[in-house]
Amino acid sequence: MQIQVVSKGIDVSESLREEILGRVEEGVGKYFSRPGEAYVAVSRDGPLFRVDCSVHLPSGVMLQASDTDGDAYKASEGAMEKLEKRLRRYKRKLKNHHNTQKKELPAENTPIVVLQGRGLDDWDDDGDDAPTGGDEPVIVAEKPGELRALTVGMAVLELEAAGAPFMLFRNIAHNGVNVVYQRPDGNVGWIDPDRGAKG
Repeated sequence: MQIQVVSKGIDVSESLREEILGRVEEGVGKYFSRPGEAYVAVSRDGPLFRVDCSVHLPSGVMLQASDTDGDAYKASEGAMEKLEKRLRRYKRKLKNHHNTQKKELPAENTPIVVLQGRGLDDWDDDGDDAPTGGDEPVIVAEKPGELRALTVGMAVLELEAAGAPFMLFRNIAHNGVNVVYQRPDGNVGWIDPDRGAKG
């Protein structure tokens, strides 16, 4: 399994790095036999340590977990426990899902790009919608990803298991691009442009 541990503004000891690598590999290996990728970031959040972990499984789903504590080891332990809980839930949902289709659903490659955000200080005081400064945003990261073909129900299951704010997918009912997302009221929203065009 490919695991990347990065530190933001602090030095991560070799023992903490080894503990994180071991826990991630053990946690993912407990529930999934095929290797995936993981990204772990250790940073300071005021007086606390923050550990953020993202795991990209071979199925295409991304699971995330984070924790903060005054002790870096406890923060990493908390994040790993949350990650294992999400892995366990996702595995259970996959087993319980009554999908009779045995072949893997199609997916297409698509670029995943992270752009540098603009702070509130970058916006004009007179209320204009355009930020000041350069016209083009700075690309922070870019890698290939998958736009998977799923039913809406399967997309909601993966969204909840991943704990992500939204999920972009291709709806197998009509091959259009759809989004499911977590609403502030705790429900899941669904954006289907094709469905809206028919109504």
